[in-house]
Amino acid sequence: MILQGWYRLPVRPGLVQAIAALVVLALAGGVVLWWWGLRTPAFPQPPVTGKLEQRRLDFGGLPRSFLVYVPQHLPDPAPVVLVLHGAAGSAERMRSDTAWAFEELADRDGGLIVYPQGFEGYWNDCRATGDDAAKKRGVDDVGFLRAVVARLDGDPALRGRRIATDEVFAAGLANGGHMALRLALEAPDFVAGVAAIAASLPTADNLSCRMSGQPVPVLLINGDADPISPYDGGEVWSLGPFNRRGSVQPSVTAAEYFRKLAGYAGPPFEHRYPDADPADGTVASRRVWSAGDRPEVDLITIHGGGHTIPHPVKTMPRILGRTSHDVPAAEEIWRFFHRQLLGGRDPA
Repeated sequence: MILQGWYRLPVRPGLVQAIAALVVLALAGGVVLWWWGLRTPAFPQPPVTGKLEQRRLDFGGLPRSFLVYVPQHLPDPAPVVLVLHGAAGSAERMRSDTAWAFEELADRDGGLIVYPQGFEGYWNDCRATGDDAAKKRGVDDVGFLRAVVARLDGDPALRGRRIATDEVFAAGLANGGHMALRLALEAPDFVAGVAAIAASLPTADNLSCRMSGQPVPVLLINGDADPISPYDGGEVWSLGPFNRRGSVQPSVTAAEYFRKLAGYAGPPFEHRYPDADPADGTVASRRVWSAGDRPEVDLITIHGGGHTIPHPVKTMPRILGRTSHDVPAAEEIWRFFHRQLLGGRDPA
């Protein structure tokens, strides 16, 4: 009864105008926010000559899928690079996030580039904290990635080539980087090396993995101004303060963990990259532990860099922090993986 007839109340014109102005301002603010922070500047797909195939498989009672890029020149047996997308991402989006750089490298040098799809856009990595479906359901993503490589063996797209099962590598961004680190910790028999961008090891109270204690070649590429995954360790934030991911170790501490596993006692080789683009607000440095008889461990620090993939030209959304144009991340990862096949090289 109290609300009866409310719709007959007179509405003052000034109130309508004020509401309309607020709506316009909100829309304009949204457009500005998108343009300033969320927009990814256009980057055209470079010409690649290989073929992209989609594959599906059931694993663990769940429908899963992946994309595989097959270059025209394919060694026999063929090495495999698993490229893992970030949280709320997709296999297709990871191609553009990496500026199709891995496909260009495969065209040049040979090898299969595989973009697996996380369960509902997420990977069940080593962080115990998380409320996404992959974490809640305890999805066996280590097993899934093993199944992906096994599924490729004998695939018609390979034109009779075999899979080099001892030349399987994994690279990932953010949640995908954490998944690559899970492979390093739990499946050293499966991967010949991993590279993680914008990711670190979880702290002890946030760790859900079984640590094998076996050394694996590891490359970390992290920005020390990352607004999501703190370079110096601490709480990880994803999509605002209501979607916590727990805490991670400092990037240097994570590198030290893998350095100790590999048995290095001396100081690393250190290198500073040329500042190829002073306007991007970043510079980059590198620490390397390398010897011919031990797995290589690298830490590339993007000073001033954010939660982004360094690339000579492509820039990621500004809200993620600065994108470095000083380091070609895909090229560095590719060289790192290649060095492991050669038994290591002088880092200088």
